Amino acid sequence: MTILLSDRDVLRRVCSGRLLAALVLLGLACCLPAAAQEQKGWQFDSLDPNSRIFKPDAQQVYEVLLRMLDRWNAHDMEAHLDVYWNSPDLLVVVGSEQFDGWQQLHDSYMNGYPNRNAMGFIQPKRIQIRMLKPDLALVLTWWSVAFPSSKAEMVGNSIMNLEKFNNGWKIVASHTSVNEM
Repeated sequence: MTILLSDRDVLRRVCSGRLLAALVLLGLACCLPAAAQEQKGWQFDSLDPNSRIFKPDAQQVYEVLLRMLDRWNAHDMEAHLDVYWNSPDLLVVVGSEQFDGWQQLHDSYMNGYPNRNAMGFIQPKRIQIRMLKPDLALVLTWWSVAFPSSKAEMVGNSIMNLEKFNNGWKIVASHTSVNEM
Protein backbone atom coordinates (compact mmCIF):
# COMPACT_ATOMS: atom_id res chain seq x y z
CA MET A 1 0.00 0.00 0.00
CA THR A 2 1.45 3.42 -0.95
CA ILE A 3 0.38 7.01 -0.57
CA LEU A 4 1.85 8.15 -3.91
CA LEU A 5 -1.04 7.97 -6.39
CA SER A 6 -1.50 8.55 -10.11
CA ASP A 7 -3.62 11.50 -11.24
CA ARG A 8 -6.54 9.20 -12.08
CA ASP A 9 -6.31 7.39 -8.74
CA VAL A 10 -6.24 10.68 -6.83
CA LEU A 11 -9.38 11.97 -8.56
CA ARG A 12 -11.23 8.67 -8.12
CA ARG A 13 -10.30 8.46 -4.46
CA VAL A 14 -11.15 12.09 -3.77
CA CYS A 15 -14.70 11.54 -5.01
CA SER A 16 -15.17 8.47 -2.81
CA GLY A 17 -13.33 10.18 0.06
CA ARG A 18 -15.87 12.99 0.33
CA LEU A 19 -18.50 10.66 1.73
CA LEU A 20 -15.98 9.18 4.14
CA ALA A 21 -14.87 12.67 5.21
CA ALA A 22 -18.46 13.67 5.92
CA LEU A 23 -18.98 10.51 7.97
CA VAL A 24 -15.75 11.07 9.91
CA LEU A 25 -16.69 14.68 10.69
CA LEU A 26 -20.19 13.65 11.73
CA GLY A 27 -18.73 10.95 13.95
CA LEU A 28 -16.31 13.41 15.53
CA ALA A 29 -19.10 15.88 16.23
CA CYS A 30 -21.25 13.21 17.85
CA CYS A 31 -18.39 12.02 20.05
CA LEU A 32 -17.20 15.40 21.30
CA PRO A 33 -17.59 16.04 25.00
CA ALA A 34 -20.62 18.20 25.79
CA ALA A 35 -18.41 21.09 26.91
CA ALA A 36 -16.61 21.09 23.56
CA GLN A 37 -19.88 21.02 21.63
CA GLU A 38 -21.12 24.08 23.50
CA GLN A 39 -17.92 26.01 22.88
CA LYS A 40 -18.21 28.40 19.94
CA GLY A 41 -15.43 29.04 17.47
CA TRP A 42 -11.80 28.11 17.38
CA GLN A 43 -9.12 29.15 19.88
CA PHE A 44 -6.86 29.91 16.92
CA ASP A 45 -7.46 30.66 13.24
CA SER A 46 -4.45 31.59 11.12
CA LEU A 47 -6.65 33.70 8.79
CA ASP A 48 -8.10 35.83 11.59
CA PRO A 49 -5.80 38.84 12.18
CA ASN A 50 -7.27 39.19 15.68
CA SER A 51 -6.72 35.53 16.53
CA ARG A 52 -4.12 35.05 19.21
CA ILE A 53 -3.14 31.88 20.94
CA PHE A 54 -3.72 32.52 24.63
CA LYS A 55 -3.55 28.91 25.75
CA PRO A 56 -0.04 27.45 26.02
CA ASP A 57 -1.30 24.04 24.85
CA ALA A 58 -2.81 25.54 21.69
CA GLN A 59 0.52 27.27 21.03
CA GLN A 60 2.33 23.96 21.43
CA VAL A 61 -0.08 22.27 18.99
CA TYR A 62 0.51 25.05 16.45
CA GLU A 63 4.28 24.67 16.81
CA VAL A 64 4.01 20.89 16.30
CA LEU A 65 2.07 21.46 13.07
CA LEU A 66 4.59 24.00 11.77
CA ARG A 67 7.46 21.62 12.63
CA MET A 68 5.67 18.81 10.77
CA LEU A 69 5.30 21.03 7.67
CA ASP A 70 8.94 22.14 7.86
CA ARG A 71 10.07 18.52 8.04
CA TRP A 72 7.99 17.64 4.97
CA ASN A 73 9.49 20.55 3.03
CA ALA A 74 12.98 19.44 4.09
CA HIS A 75 12.05 16.01 2.65
CA ASP A 76 12.89 14.45 6.02
CA MET A 77 10.28 11.70 6.11
CA GLU A 78 11.42 10.12 9.39
CA ALA A 79 11.22 13.47 11.20
CA HIS A 80 7.86 14.23 9.57
CA LEU A 81 6.45 10.93 10.83
CA ASP A 82 7.74 11.64 14.35
CA VAL A 83 4.71 13.92 14.84
CA TYR A 84 2.40 10.89 14.58
CA TRP A 85 1.63 8.70 17.59
CA ASN A 86 3.92 5.67 17.33
CA SER A 87 1.22 3.15 18.19
CA PRO A 88 -0.74 0.38 16.49
CA ASP A 89 -3.83 2.40 17.49
CA LEU A 90 -2.93 5.37 15.25
CA LEU A 91 -5.60 5.90 12.58
CA VAL A 92 -4.83 7.83 9.39
CA VAL A 93 -7.14 8.08 6.38
CA VAL A 94 -5.86 9.65 3.16
CA GLY A 95 -8.60 9.82 0.54
CA SER A 96 -10.06 6.33 0.65
CA GLU A 97 -6.96 4.59 2.03
CA GLN A 98 -6.88 3.69 5.71
CA PHE A 99 -3.67 3.15 7.64
CA ASP A 100 -3.98 1.30 10.93
CA GLY A 101 -1.00 1.96 13.11
CA TRP A 102 2.19 3.94 12.87
CA GLN A 103 4.21 1.15 11.26
CA GLN A 104 1.77 0.75 8.37
CA LEU A 105 1.78 4.52 7.78
CA HIS A 106 5.59 4.63 8.00
CA ASP A 107 6.04 1.77 5.52
CA SER A 108 3.57 3.30 3.09
CA TYR A 109 5.31 6.69 3.13
CA MET A 110 8.76 5.12 2.75
CA ASN A 111 7.65 2.95 -0.18
CA GLY A 112 5.52 5.71 -1.72
CA TYR A 113 8.34 8.24 -1.80
CA PRO A 114 11.55 6.37 -2.66
CA ASN A 115 12.73 9.65 -4.22
CA ARG A 116 12.22 12.22 -1.46
CA ASN A 117 12.27 15.08 -4.00
CA ALA A 118 8.94 13.75 -5.33
CA MET A 119 7.29 14.86 -2.07
CA GLY A 120 6.91 18.43 -3.29
CA PHE A 121 6.59 21.43 -1.00
CA ILE A 122 3.60 21.98 1.25
CA GLN A 123 2.20 25.44 1.92
CA PRO A 124 -0.37 25.85 4.70
CA LYS A 125 -3.33 27.99 3.65
CA ARG A 126 -5.22 27.97 6.95
CA ILE A 127 -4.83 26.34 10.35
CA GLN A 128 -7.58 26.25 12.96
CA ILE A 129 -7.14 24.85 16.47
CA ARG A 130 -9.78 24.01 19.04
CA MET A 131 -8.79 22.67 22.44
CA LEU A 132 -11.36 20.02 23.35
CA LYS A 133 -9.69 19.17 26.65
CA PRO A 134 -6.33 20.19 28.15
CA ASP A 135 -4.74 17.12 26.55
CA LEU A 136 -6.81 16.86 23.33
CA ALA A 137 -6.92 19.21 20.35
CA LEU A 138 -8.94 19.26 17.14
CA VAL A 139 -7.10 20.78 14.18
CA LEU A 140 -8.44 21.67 10.76
CA THR A 141 -5.95 22.62 8.04
CA TRP A 142 -6.11 23.64 4.40
CA TRP A 143 -2.95 23.33 2.34
CA SER A 144 -1.41 22.99 -1.11
CA VAL A 145 1.55 20.98 -2.37
CA ALA A 146 3.60 22.25 -5.32
CA PHE A 147 5.88 19.98 -7.32
CA PRO A 148 8.89 21.78 -8.84
CA SER A 149 9.21 19.29 -11.71
CA SER A 150 5.62 19.86 -12.86
CA LYS A 151 2.87 22.45 -12.97
CA ALA A 152 0.60 20.12 -11.04
CA GLU A 153 -0.54 21.22 -7.63
CA MET A 154 -2.42 19.29 -5.00
CA VAL A 155 -4.78 21.04 -2.64
CA GLY A 156 -6.55 19.52 0.28
CA ASN A 157 -7.62 19.69 3.85
CA SER A 158 -6.97 17.61 6.90
CA ILE A 159 -8.72 17.17 10.20
CA MET A 160 -6.60 15.83 13.02
CA ASN A 161 -6.90 14.91 16.66
CA LEU A 162 -3.74 15.57 18.63
CA GLU A 163 -3.24 14.20 22.10
CA LYS A 164 -0.71 15.34 24.68
CA PHE A 165 1.65 12.60 25.87
CA ASN A 166 4.72 12.70 28.12
CA ASN A 167 6.85 13.15 24.99
CA GLY A 168 4.68 15.98 23.58
CA TRP A 169 1.71 16.41 21.27
CA LYS A 170 1.11 13.63 18.74
CA ILE A 171 -1.43 13.10 15.96
CA VAL A 172 -3.59 10.15 17.07
CA ALA A 173 -6.14 10.28 14.23
CA SER A 174 -6.40 12.19 10.96
CA HIS A 175 -8.34 12.32 7.73
CA THR A 176 -7.05 14.03 4.60
CA SER A 177 -8.97 14.88 1.44
CA VAL A 178 -6.96 15.69 -1.69
CA ASN A 179 -7.70 17.32 -5.04
CA GLU A 180 -5.26 17.67 -7.91
CA MET A 181 -5.38 20.97 -9.75
